Parts: sequence; structure tokens; C-alpha cells
Amino acid sequence: MTVDDTTVAAAQSEKVSAVFAPTSNATAADDSDVMRQEKLGHIKPLDDAALKATRAYLQQRFARRNLPRKDGRHHVVYGGVPSRRRTTDKYRPAASERADERRMALMVRMIRDLEIVDSGSCKAICGNPVAAYEAPKALSIATNWVFPLTILLSLPFESLHERKFSRTLVAVLNWLGSPQTALTATIFNFRQLRESHRRVLRHASGSQMHLYSAAYYVLCCVNQFDGFSLAEDDGMPTRMLDVLVYGLFRPLSGDQDLDVDLTHQLLCSVAFQLRMLRRRGVIPMLANMGVFLVAFIFSVVLAFAELGDANTPFSLAFGLLITWLPLLVVFTIVDRNPISSDRSAELISRWLYNVDAVMTWAHPLGAQHGRPAARIAPAHQPVRGAALEHIQWWNDSTQIPEPLRIHGFIGQGRKIKFCGLPKALLDASTIIDFHAEKRGGLSHCATEVARRSKAGKPMAWYVVAVLSFLLVWWAIMTAFVVSFTAPTIGLGCRSLSYLLFGGFSSVSWVIQFSKRPRRRLLWVSYVFNLLAVLVLLVVIIFQVTGLASNCYCKSSVLNAPLLGGYVDFENTGFYRDNFNVLQYWAAAAIVGSAVPTMAFVVALFWWLKCSHLWKATEHGNEPQRLWRVPADMRWLM
Repeated sequence: MTVDDTTVAAAQSEKVSAVFAPTSNATAADDSDVMRQEKLGHIKPLDDAALKATRAYLQQRFARRNLPRKDGRHHVVYGGVPSRRRTTDKYRPAASERADERRMALMVRMIRDLEIVDSGSCKAICGNPVAAYEAPKALSIATNWVFPLTILLSLPFESLHERKFSRTLVAVLNWLGSPQTALTATIFNFRQLRESHRRVLRHASGSQMHLYSAAYYVLCCVNQFDGFSLAEDDGMPTRMLDVLVYGLFRPLSGDQDLDVDLTHQLLCSVAFQLRMLRRRGVIPMLANMGVFLVAFIFSVVLAFAELGDANTPFSLAFGLLITWLPLLVVFTIVDRNPISSDRSAELISRWLYNVDAVMTWAHPLGAQHGRPAARIAPAHQPVRGAALEHIQWWNDSTQIPEPLRIHGFIGQGRKIKFCGLPKALLDASTIIDFHAEKRGGLSHCATEVARRSKAGKPMAWYVVAVLSFLLVWWAIMTAFVVSFTAPTIGLGCRSLSYLLFGGFSSVSWVIQFSKRPRRRLLWVSYVFNLLAVLVLLVVIIFQVTGLASNCYCKSSVLNAPLLGGYVDFENTGFYRDNFNVLQYWAAAAIVGSAVPTMAFVVALFWWLKCSHLWKATEHGNEPQRLWRVPADMRWLM
């Protein structure tokens, strides 16, 4: 090694010592001068491909003027006096040119001694250290960027009575491991609520508003439970669908039959119970989310104020990566889950059982085959106790048959399953007006719903699925841009982990396009969701501890020699002042912050518009009235 080479290597060693301070200081205290010279002798220059790619990139990222270049064996030096010849800029006044020249001269002084080494040389000098953060810095990063992740506790967890651990684990894996899948289910369900709200406003008059709201709210609640089937193999409606359509829309009829009164009472009672069981506290939760968004914006502003810290762009990238989390939390807040899903499922099952009993009593011929048939209206018969006693109401000893049994709550992405009953019913009502149908006509309505459900998912669901995918990948790519353009430029450990999270989380999103995912596919989704969660944990560990500050990760060798493959020794402030990285970081921060803010506004608007569907008072939402025949209400106990 020549004297000049030794001088250059010594300078590189000092630069690396500044980058990996915790490890290199200890090495300097223990090694003798002879050992240091031996280490410096193992430094290898950048190969021609890496040197060429690095030089081309730096030329693009410096200012518009061309600077004289000088290539060394072990380092690359950019310096010299800026040329006065202007080739691309338009003519400007002399004062502006002088200001530009002063800026260029300052830049030249800053980059005169810019040096880089490849990852092998970095390891030879420092022994491949890890510059872990000291406790104050790690705690500061955790306070600003990691602790706010406690908003995930605002996700719609449940107080389960059976299989508590497994069902909660599956829900968490689906939410955090595939947020685009959870967003698809949540946004589409709330969109169905929105369409139901519009249908109520379109058909209901002032005196019937409460009844229409009750019918469509119960419909949207039933839609989020498992065990509901719409069509048989031959395309005909199931018994459950027949009973559901009858129980929801028979009360809306203008007939004076007794079964209208009975189903009216049952519908209003179950709607009131489901409204009371709906989880409350939406306004405080939304206020909490608003505070979170404001705190996030403050953190972004402070990040740009402290760009001299080498870790700042990575903190910004991490904050942008998890912007999908407030999106998911906001939509699950407005699309509230029940306080007790088990109680809600039991009440819905009992309600369906009683509606089936009324339908069987009112239409015995058709009920034997699962289809209502015309018969003499009960209102035209004398009201006698013997006639009403034929209704087999639910009681404590009743065993609800499986065709009428509702199972666990699967809404908000807890399980990969398409929940599109309200959409099918709303689309079917464009052909058959459910609200004006008489007794026998409701069977045709159920048949139309079954036919549409067999046809597959509606186009609106695909639009929501693609939108959810883009929202999550928007957050991932803004984080990727910041991390990729943060020196050393290129694909590194952090930027690769962001892509891995996006890839793993998208597997479940693809699986949900299957009409009825088999059990094996569900297990595949669980595995990839778990991998996505593990990658997210690795990103958090990298962010808090600084484990990514090593020769391999800092050199961004994953796409060398195109980009990366070297370790630079300047802080972030140097690149902020002399490169165009700030514009990439600013654009990513603005776009990444705007998306959750707009989603927050949209969710709040939808919630305000649809709130009348689940509004409940202690005495119910309808005017007090005397019924000709009161329905049996033991099922509410």
C-alpha cells in the first residue's frame, strides 16, 4: 500500500468511526498501530460497475451545473470550481446569477471531500459493527413514532366467551397482517349501510321512518354474522332467506292482517335490542383519532426540522408506513361491532325462529315447503285465543333448528368471507319492490335475492377491494420512496422490509376474491398474515434499536451495481442541502398525511348521515300504540 493509499484509508477509517461510533471507538482503544495498518490493507476499491453507477447517480443528484471530477483508487472526490457556462437555464438577472454562484461555491466546499467505500471495505475497517442507538435516542424514537401505535387498541376487539385466544388471534392477524383485506370488508359493509340509509330516505314517509330504519338496520346487522346462507344448490332461496325477507318486509305492508302486526312487533323489538347492543363511544373515539392525526402531522414537521440526524428520514418512512392503521381504526369505529356478539347472534336466531312461527301460522300450506302461499287472511277470522295458540313461540326449552341458527360475528375482516346480503337485496328491489309486495309476493323477492347471490360478487365490491389495496400500498410506497432515496440511495434492509410487508399482506387480499375460500386457502392466508406481522415487528425493532445501522444495511447492496453498494460518511443534512432528496421526502410526507386525513373526513361524514339507522331511545323509536294481538316477548329474556 502506498503512502497516498494509506492516507486515504486512514481518512476513511476516521469517517467510518464517526458512523459506527459505539463499536469503532472500542476497536481504536484495543488495536495497536500495526493491527490498524493491517486492517487498512484489506480495503478494496469499488469495482468499475459500482463506481460508474455511483458516479452517474451523484451527477444527477448534484446541482444543474457540471462539476469537475477526480477519481481516486479507494474513494470518489467531487470538487472544483463551478463552470460559468449555463446550458439549460434561461437568462436571469445578474444579481440572481451571483446568488446562484455563491450557493454553488458553498456546495462545492461541502462536497469537496465526499468519500465512499464499498461494504467489504467497511467490514475490513470496523469488523462489521452495529451502531445501536443509545437509550435516550431509542426512547425518543419510541415516544414519537412507536408509542402512538397504541391506537391499535381501538380496533373492535370483543369479549368472547368461547375460543377466546384463537378467535382473537385470527382477528388480529387479519387486521395487522392484511389491512387491505380488513378494509375491504369494513368499507364495503359501511357502504351497504350508506345505501340502506338512502333507501330509507327514498321510500319512507315521516310516520314510517322508524320502521324502515329498523328493517334495514337489522338487515345490515344480520349480514355480519356467520352461518347465514342465501341460496340452495339449485338456486332457490334457503329457508333462512325466506324467513328473513318475510320478517323484514312483511311489517312494511299496508295490509291489516294479524301477521303484519306480529312481525311489526318482532322487528321493532329486535332492532331496539341490536341498537342497544351496538358499541357506543364513537364521538370520543373519533376525537382521539383526530388528536392522533394532529400529533402525526407535528411529528412530520419536527422530522423535517431535524433532518441533520441520519435516522430522521427512516423515522419519517416508518410513520408513513403505518398510515393505513388510522384508516382501519376510523372505519371500524364508525362501523361499530356489538358489545356482545354472542348475545346479538342469539337474539337474531330467536327472532328468526319466531318469524318462522308466524309465517307458518299465517301461511301453513307454503311454509311446509319453505314458501309462503296465499290463504284466508287472519284478520278476516275471529280473534280467538285458540287460533293464536297455534303459533309456536320460542321458549326456554326450544331448540332452534340449524337452518335458522346464526353463528359468530365475522364483520370488519375477522374472517375472509363475502358479506353482501344488503347489496343483493337492494339490487333485487330494483326489479321487485319489496315494500309494496303482499303476502305471497315476498317469496318472489327472496328468489330474486338468491339468484343475485349465486351470480357472484357485485362490481361495487371489486371497486372497494381495489381502493383498499391502493390505500394500503399508497402508505407502503410513500415509506419506500423516503427510505429508498435516503442515502445510501438504493434498495436496503428497510425499503426491502416495506416491500415484503406489502407482498405478504396482499396474499389474503387475493384469496378473498375466491367465492368460497376453502379451509386450506384460509390457512395459507393465516400463514402469510403471520409473516407480514413478523416483518412489521422487525421494522419496529430496526426503528427503535438501530440494528439496521451496519455495513450491510447502510450500503444498500440489494440492487447493486445499479444503485447502492457503498457506504457514505456524511449526515443527512449534507444530502438535504446538496441533493434533491428533500423534494422526495416532502412529497411522500404530504401525500402520506393527506390520505388518512381525507379518509377520516369521509368516515365522519358517512357516520353523521347514517346515524339515524342505529339511533335508539329507552322507549323505542316508534310512537306508542296498542296492538290488536301482542306478540310473545319471552325471547328477549
